[in-house]
Amino acid sequence: MHPDVPAFEQEVRFALVLYGGASLAIYICGVTQEFFHLVRATAVDAEGNLIAGDAELSGTERVYRKLASFPDGTIRTRFLVDIASGTSAGGINAIFLGKAFANGQTLDQVSRLWLDQADIQDLLNSDKLPRSLLSSQTMYARLLDAFAGMERDGAKRDPLQAQMDVYITATDIQGLELPIQLTDKTVFEKRHRNVFHLRFGEGENHFARENNPFLAFAARATSAFPFAFEPALLLDGGAAKQFFPDYGSGYAGRYFGDGGYLDNKPFTHAIQALSQRSADLPVARKLMYVEPSPDVPGTNQPAAAPNFLRNTMDALITLPREETIREDLQRVIDRNRLIERVQDITSHVDEDVTEFIGRVGAAEYQRRTLADEIRDRGPGYAGYHRLKVRAVTDDLAAMLGQPSGVVDAWRRKHYSEQDPERSESRFLLEFDLGYRERRLRFLLRTLANPSVKGTLNRILVTLKTLRRPDAAPEAIADRFREVFIRAATEAEACLDPDSRRAFDQFEYYDQIVFPIFYEASVGEAELCEVFRISPQDATSVLDENAPTGKGDKRRKLAGTALFHFGAFLNREWRENDLMWGRLDAAERIIRAILPPGSPRADSLIHEANVAIAGSEEALKQLRETYEVNRKLPVFTRLKLGIRVSRIVAKMLAGSSGHFFLRCLSKTFKI
Repeated sequence: MHPDVPAFEQEVRFALVLYGGASLAIYICGVTQEFFHLVRATAVDAEGNLIAGDAELSGTERVYRKLASFPDGTIRTRFLVDIASGTSAGGINAIFLGKAFANGQTLDQVSRLWLDQADIQDLLNSDKLPRSLLSSQTMYARLLDAFAGMERDGAKRDPLQAQMDVYITATDIQGLELPIQLTDKTVFEKRHRNVFHLRFGEGENHFARENNPFLAFAARATSAFPFAFEPALLLDGGAAKQFFPDYGSGYAGRYFGDGGYLDNKPFTHAIQALSQRSADLPVARKLMYVEPSPDVPGTNQPAAAPNFLRNTMDALITLPREETIREDLQRVIDRNRLIERVQDITSHVDEDVTEFIGRVGAAEYQRRTLADEIRDRGPGYAGYHRLKVRAVTDDLAAMLGQPSGVVDAWRRKHYSEQDPERSESRFLLEFDLGYRERRLRFLLRTLANPSVKGTLNRILVTLKTLRRPDAAPEAIADRFREVFIRAATEAEACLDPDSRRAFDQFEYYDQIVFPIFYEASVGEAELCEVFRISPQDATSVLDENAPTGKGDKRRKLAGTALFHFGAFLNREWRENDLMWGRLDAAERIIRAILPPGSPRADSLIHEANVAIAGSEEALKQLRETYEVNRKLPVFTRLKLGIRVSRIVAKMLAGSSGHFFLRCLSKTFKI
């Protein structure tokens, strides 16, 4: 095989969860840089050729290519980041990462943004009547320029991977009133949590040049930290309507604040996205969350009773910002447990199917009543059949944009369990897209031939395109019929006898699995491992948990100072935090991919550390003596304090004036 054409046998797919954290965005940027290098190391173009040859790889990309290769140099594993969910500081970095992957660009611009343009002195608000400490307009302009700079960095290139979903949280300050259907009436509730769903793949690219203004708005909104920045407002004449599916045109004029108000640890969107994934190769799934400043374990001993001030502060400010992830991680654990259970149950299906009634042609199948199926397959088949009919009815309702009850009444009128002239088997034959998709995914998980899997995956992509709105059931049936016939013909033509048997007998497997997975929606039937990236977890260079000879502990980050705004005060601090983000991420990525105790891990981590540090000598200094100087010169602190005080005074004066005018207006009805 040509060295530029890898022989992929598996994929390692990452879902990233990126927390908020003000200037800790720079540490997170270092983390995302390593995931960018990881993906680029095994990225291929549309023809399956490596995008970068060995000579074109830089730094840790060479390490990650080794990680993906067998001893003979053949690249067997492909690395992908197909899901990212971010809020505030993490949200900004997630958007830049998605854009780089979608357009084959680099993250150089976002590095320049954080290192060269993120000094707080340059961002302080100079408005006569400021509404925030920092200039929101300047922040938006710099974000927009950074996105535009990604286009200027090079010509149009192939995407580094086929698809990705990026979820960016924000807070709708006003709140959107949405209906809730009760048993006897409809009530309304305000929803303040909002998420911008950005994606690319299957002919869609939200990260294209024309969407740069919205990307800059989304980055501004998710990071509109209160007091530091104003809430973000988008007035674009309806151009961004697709990103506000529940709002119609009503998003214009609404203010969106920091996503961390209500969702600072956005696991939910990443976990839900797992249920929508399929692959044409065996998948090892990893969920990695980035927590730049984790809590230090303390004691569970009862504390003293809080006084009235502490109790009030906890109720209004502190506790609402405390967000646990236990429930989110429990969902991943429950998903894994369900997959393990199903794998165990279905591992003996081939042994259990001793009598196979054979395939039934379409003409005969569409006349089979439920009584016929029960006679041939046993009474247990009835529940499976009815569940499929119910699921297809719901699917059809979604495509028609009609309530399920309306479509269910239509189905009962036109199809019957007992009448062979209009049997429900015919309904399934015409509309059961889900069954065809499940059968192809089953084959993709069991087959080994890459060429056959490529063909089946292309067929699966074609089937996915059928799931789109239409006006009438008849139109959907006509559209489905041609594609269903062609898909079945192409699939059967590429299968060997053993695979053909699995194709023909899939319904026995589905009869067991579909009822179990129906409500669970687990997507890839692969276990998902969970890892954290933080300064405390990566210990190969500096172990923050270990005390020094003086009894204190060395710290990696400067951004944790001044309520997490520290790195905005000094370029050296920003360079420090970016470096540690890369070092920590490289170590955690390598350990997550290799099995525990792998003899390769330490040598690969060391090689990655040297590549990031620049030399063995620089790495030795980091390991033995380095610690960033967190002391600001007295003059710098004094100058910054005076400027901040003046801006805050103007903010308070402006707020008081606005409040006085509002009171005056209400009193005299002006």
